[in-house]
Amino acid sequence: MHDLLTDIQVNAPLWKWILGGCVALGLALLRYAIGTDRPSQSWLRWGLGGLRFIVLGTLCFLLLEPLMKSLTQEVEPSKIILVHDGTSSQWLGKDSTAKKLELQTWIKELPKFFNDRGIDTQSFIFGTQLQSISSFSSKEDSLKFNSPRTDIAGAIEGVRDLFSHKNIAAVIITTDGLSNRGHNPEFSSQFMNAPHFFVGSGDTTNIKDLKIVDLICNNVAYLGNDFPVEVRLHARGFKGENINTTISINGIKKEEVVWFSESEVDSKSHKFTIRADKVGALKIRVVSRADISNEELMSNNSRTAIIDILESKRRVLIVADAPHPDVAALKNAIQSNKHQEVEVVWATELNQNEEMPEYDIMILHNLPNPQVPLPVAVGEAIAQDVPMLFIGGANVNWKQLPTERTGIIYETSDLYESVGSSVNDEFSLFSFEKTLDTKLSYMPPLNSVLGKVEAKKSLDVLLYKKLGSLETVWPLWAFNKDAAGRRSGVILGDGIWRWRMENFMKDGDFEAFDNLINNSIKYLSSRDDVRRFRIESPDKLYEDEKVKFIAQVYDASLNPTTDVDVELSISDEDGQEFDFFFTTENNYYSLNCGRLTPGTYTWESHCILDSEVRELKGEFNVVDLKAEQTSLAADHGLLKRLSKKSGGLFLGTIAEAELIGVLDNIELRDIVHEYTERQELIRYDILVWLILGAITLEWVIRRRQGGY
Repeated sequence: MHDLLTDIQVNAPLWKWILGGCVALGLALLRYAIGTDRPSQSWLRWGLGGLRFIVLGTLCFLLLEPLMKSLTQEVEPSKIILVHDGTSSQWLGKDSTAKKLELQTWIKELPKFFNDRGIDTQSFIFGTQLQSISSFSSKEDSLKFNSPRTDIAGAIEGVRDLFSHKNIAAVIITTDGLSNRGHNPEFSSQFMNAPHFFVGSGDTTNIKDLKIVDLICNNVAYLGNDFPVEVRLHARGFKGENINTTISINGIKKEEVVWFSESEVDSKSHKFTIRADKVGALKIRVVSRADISNEELMSNNSRTAIIDILESKRRVLIVADAPHPDVAALKNAIQSNKHQEVEVVWATELNQNEEMPEYDIMILHNLPNPQVPLPVAVGEAIAQDVPMLFIGGANVNWKQLPTERTGIIYETSDLYESVGSSVNDEFSLFSFEKTLDTKLSYMPPLNSVLGKVEAKKSLDVLLYKKLGSLETVWPLWAFNKDAAGRRSGVILGDGIWRWRMENFMKDGDFEAFDNLINNSIKYLSSRDDVRRFRIESPDKLYEDEKVKFIAQVYDASLNPTTDVDVELSISDEDGQEFDFFFTTENNYYSLNCGRLTPGTYTWESHCILDSEVRELKGEFNVVDLKAEQTSLAADHGLLKRLSKKSGGLFLGTIAEAELIGVLDNIELRDIVHEYTERQELIRYDILVWLILGAITLEWVIRRRQGGY
């Protein structure tokens, strides 16, 4: 990097230039042309006068605030990105130790090959996510190749996101081509503008192997119901042999089936029916074995699944005046929660004495209105303690709804308005993501009736109305709990379906909108929890997920506090205990226990509150993935297609000789970046020193000549 001074810019009128020059010239003449103690020698008078003119002229020039334009040039050399597969499928099978050592040596030697030729490199390793190798220990054996899943598409796109605007000559990816997480890399990967070279690791040889390809079952079942479980098997090299498949429930053998393999490569699907007879976690384990087995790999012969057995789903009933996009958006959002089911009925059907479906919470959409009156059954539900959510736009007659349920007094008109929303930072009935306010800023406005809204003291506002850029204190989305403890919610506008669509357009999913709806429903349908010590814990997670807990402690007035210490211990199936302490986060506690090996774990947590020990207990399951053991034969065909698609080459083996092909097919060139900067000339210290030097020189000469 180096700087080049290009020019000086002065934005000053001509009269200032003339004035500055006249001042400098006049003061110089005053001293050396008509001064009484001027030097007698003519050449000295002219020399000192000229020196003073230059000094004074420079000072006047600096008063004009000149700007110095500088040009900075930075040279960015070409770089090669090295990406390595960090999963076990590359070395499982025969000679696994030697294969693993070969991969570790390759990771160490690959950057050295390019660095010796003057090419910069940066190395990454990937499994479920892309990580810089510099974040690991400097020892090569710290790379254990034990990531439980492979996301090739995620690695390719991760490199693109990090280096899309950098001078990258090539990307070299070492992998076996077996991707079991994320998108299909062949059809979804977005390559950066650089050739990608793929080095084929692993073994493409098909070995004798019996594996459980998939264990298909629901994540949730309900007490007293039967649910199906399907096991898909794949066998290679077991022609003429019997294969036994056993299914066990919570450690107890349930059923066994025998399959006779009739060909060298064969597949089979077994279906079982399991009854949910107990609330809680139900552990299903399936094991397949051949009568005569000499497999190289046995770890893919078993699978485990955990199913949550629930008593019943939360039943949500939507009553609407007519079909509306909002109704579809609400239905889809509610169905995204596996613990809920939803049904939609039209008010006209209920007005015709249609039977009301069973429900736990009711949502009214655009009711009542001048065209569709409130059904009698709905009015009875409002009068009872049924949780209600009222949603309505400009057509709703809010005055017909009881104020003690809605929590608002709405002085409406015949006009309507488009309203935005802003988050109430003091809302505390349930938690929501921190970026909600930002996301709401780009949401389309809702249609609302024009009028003044008066909120009762019992109303908790989540979102306020926003008129253009003006934030108001009028509620848009709020919750009310009346004197009888009945919970209700109001959304004073329709058109929320646009929010769900915009959420998908911006983020690629409906998560923010769906969470907002489902958290509202969860709050409305829940009962007051007066426990002063509460813990949110996982029920089931996979081995590559971190075990996290959230704890909340409340004082005697049920206000959150973090003044006490909260401890938690986890015990595995062998009785080994692990102790942890929660850390405080705002007004709650959090704990990240990291990743745990597959199995069933119990936990106990306690704190001392008002000299009393409070305890909570629970259980969770960590499920093994075995994604890397499902297939061992490397897919180098995929790597060849990806290489061609990105303009690179497929390098068949892990060998230094293959890298010569990389050097022959990449363009190494430096890129020069130029940055222009303007600074005040007076900031350059050298000018100050030059002026001081000139003044000092003039003074010394005059003193030597007898002047002052």
